[in-house]
Amino acid sequence: MEKAEALAYALRLLSQRAMSRARLREKLLGRFPEGEVERVLARLEELGYLDDRAFAEAFVAARRKYGPHKLRHLLRAQGVAEEVVEEALAAYGEEENLEAALRVLRRYSRRQDKAKAVRFLQGRGFPLSVALEAYRLVKEEESG
Repeated sequence: MEKAEALAYALRLLSQRAMSRARLREKLLGRFPEGEVERVLARLEELGYLDDRAFAEAFVAARRKYGPHKLRHLLRAQGVAEEVVEEALAAYGEEENLEAALRVLRRYSRRQDKAKAVRFLQGRGFPLSVALEAYRLVKEEESG
């Protein structure tokens, strides 16, 4: 009976929002014994309802307002394994990175101040080189 309860609870949580294995494990451990939790997690993985690779890829795709440094930090906080994080970010190439930085900077109200604009982009997780290039391109757009 407990297994059915744990599985139903896990499915209910996953229907509300996608989660990493570690995050779901944490939530389940608050209600069910560890052995039961591990069996439920294994079953969800078998069924394809729990997949950290798919979770990480979707997480990155949904957060294009952040650079790779911030995304790496956020995924690690979700308990995603380092190798999975790096695979998900590998698709986040230099060109996509610059495009995302440009989108963010175009909406930033204080983009006239180079130091503030670059710091803002770095705070969003973009590397310094990308932040500087985005600033240069936005300035070109605005002047030309």
